[in-house]
Amino acid sequence: MASLGLLGSSLDWQYKTIPNNISCLSSIGEQCRFSRGKSLGGTTAINHMLYIRGNRYDYDRMNISGWTWKDLEPYFLRYEGLQILDQYPASSRKYHNSNGTMKLEYFDDPRNPWHTRTVEGLKQLNIPFNKDLNGEYQIGVTKVAGYVYKGERMSTARGYLARNDVKKNLKVAKNAFCTEVVIDDDNIARGVTVVQNLQKVTIYARIEIVLSAGTIGTPQILMQSGVGPADHLQEMGISVRSNLPVGNDMSDHHLPVVIVKVDHGGLVDSLVGLTSKAPQVLQYLASRSGPLASNSLQDIVTLINTNCYDFDLRQYSGNSSLCELADMQIIQSYIDKGLVALAKPLVKQAIGFNDQVLDQIEKANENHGLIIFSPMVLQPYSRGTVRLASIDPLQPPAIFANYLGDERDVEQMVKSITFLEHLMKTQIFKKHKASILHLNLPGCPAYKCGRVEYWRCYARHMTYSGYHAVGTCALTRVVDEQLRVYGVKNLRVADLSVLKNIIRGNTASVSIAIGERIVDFLTEEDNP
Repeated sequence: MASLGLLGSSLDWQYKTIPNNISCLSSIGEQCRFSRGKSLGGTTAINHMLYIRGNRYDYDRMNISGWTWKDLEPYFLRYEGLQILDQYPASSRKYHNSNGTMKLEYFDDPRNPWHTRTVEGLKQLNIPFNKDLNGEYQIGVTKVAGYVYKGERMSTARGYLARNDVKKNLKVAKNAFCTEVVIDDDNIARGVTVVQNLQKVTIYARIEIVLSAGTIGTPQILMQSGVGPADHLQEMGISVRSNLPVGNDMSDHHLPVVIVKVDHGGLVDSLVGLTSKAPQVLQYLASRSGPLASNSLQDIVTLINTNCYDFDLRQYSGNSSLCELADMQIIQSYIDKGLVALAKPLVKQAIGFNDQVLDQIEKANENHGLIIFSPMVLQPYSRGTVRLASIDPLQPPAIFANYLGDERDVEQMVKSITFLEHLMKTQIFKKHKASILHLNLPGCPAYKCGRVEYWRCYARHMTYSGYHAVGTCALTRVVDEQLRVYGVKNLRVADLSVLKNIIRGNTASVSIAIGERIVDFLTEEDNP
């Protein structure tokens, strides 16, 4: 639960979405939580730190010159500093680098028995153990490497800004909010306007401007600058500089939060039990090691194609080339018995569910440990938008995530939950009395009255974001192959908003590769 205290904190933009009345129905105000990092390092400062690059096909299918896997692989390898390469199979060596600036390691052992039990249960469903989900094959269950080094988070701020060469050549203006790009009458970007310490300042560029404010922040800045859908800009009273589909076609991994009750194993029984963790605190402070340097159960990651799972035989086959393309990723976290009651405000802040749901979770946690399963829909059909909510650039934008706007995503969630039901029936999970918590949700039939209809309704209530949104300033639609904004000279975008399709993995990996990619674009033009 490494990120629990960070989500919803002052380090989080705490964006909220516009309700679509068919998803996130049990979130506070029916607004889906949309966390983004508000600090140096962006979301790498608050995320789960998992390193999964996606399938090679994800990049090839964009069919854009310079953006295939063959084109991008050198940029992944450029930044990758995998410190555990000697623990990987020989077949993985060609897919990795150990000398990059972003150090990657395994998380420490959480000393939670469900770490190994989860893997054992998945194996009983014939899910293969795959030592390296970033290697030759992507399918299987594994203990994944993460953005962690010597027991501490490896954010991009730590990886890049701490370097001596960067400190020498880069100036960072902290607590500065970019409000717009200054574009002259010839549609040439000349600088940016920022607000810092309540003062508005214009900073002019000598050569070019690169926006890297993310899938939400970048389209907001562009639209405030007159770059975006003409009808929306005119409605907001903003002069149109370039009529582009900025903010359209947003895609994001989303999931139904599934809560599993297990025997608690005596991990934490009370406030007295919490004091038993004092040695772990001392170990972490002294050596940055031990359970507090772990990522709970979150580093156990499963990637499968549910179309290759036989729901009658309850076995994974993976007997065709299509089975290599995952459509579901499962991660999980653990809540000790009694912890929800002890830290209810923190839990509510982090997950954003309403009191009706939170009270039921707290009740279940009184006598049980809880495993929170997150089966993400990796290739969602639903699409959302980002628009301006106000002409005041300091106000958050209007985010219409539109999760489950396409019924096919609901059906995928039901398949994912069915898979988890089968996992509960494996020998190891039955031995430890694991069972899915059937929440009482408004408008949903009782589980015993209709299992499939209950799960469809459940998915619409317990929807949650994977915080992996992409596509709002997409390649070939808003920017060209070298990330230059159409219709505005000397302006580029370099962040996840440029991805045309969402990847089968955790998007921090590709966001860093995009940053490395634009370095070459800029230096190539400086040195033709």
